[in-house]
Amino acid sequence: MINYEVTVFTGNLALASTFNNVYITLVGTDGESKRIDLTSWKPSFFRGQVSHFIVSCPKSLGKLVMIKLDKQKRFLQDSWYPAKVEVKSPTNKTYHFPIYHWITDSEVYCFREGTGLWKCACLIYTFQ
Repeated sequence: MINYEVTVFTGNLALASTFNNVYITLVGTDGESKRIDLTSWKPSFFRGQVSHFIVSCPKSLGKLVMIKLDKQKRFLQDSWYPAKVEVKSPTNKTYHFPIYHWITDSEVYCFREGTGLWKCACLIYTFQ
């Protein structure tokens, strides 16, 4: 089995936590993982918390290009604010998936790999 180390950063905003079941699917150039339940017996998605998981796949997914995240109601539907997800591949490459988005329903959300820089952070100003 090929193991990917997944780190989920829940935002540090008021009410950012969730008690719902959280699922992830890793998508790469050579395939995608099964939909994996990240929920365990210990609370993992509290405000400001960093949670670590292992996602095992039968073969390499290639270069990771996207993740799919969703949450399903456990008791009551609540909102969750994941800040970002990082995935470390078996080749020790770390992929960054900036989220910074409230997930308030049971829909599947797709997030591309990237830096999460603001567009204005890339501008170069010339002073005269």
